[in-house]
Amino acid sequence: MTHDELLTKIDEEVKNNEFACSVMAGAPSWILSSLRAVVEYHKPYESKHYGLLCRGCDEDPNYPCGTILAIEKELA
Repeated sequence: MTHDELLTKIDEEVKNNEFACSVMAGAPSWILSSLRAVVEYHKPYESKHYGLLCRGCDEDPNYPCGTILAIEKELA
């Protein structure tokens, strides 16, 4: 899923205030807003020499980074 698709999914869940996964069902809106902030922080950008990289990661900057992969896995 693209970065924008992931943000859209989170926005829809914030609007509905429920996730398909039971862990986040009925979560307070501040938790969902915090999750969106993390995804925004890990926004990808195109590097001429290295391809798609994550703005939020220093050690392993490849996109999607481990943070985005973990969030996508839980939202699947």
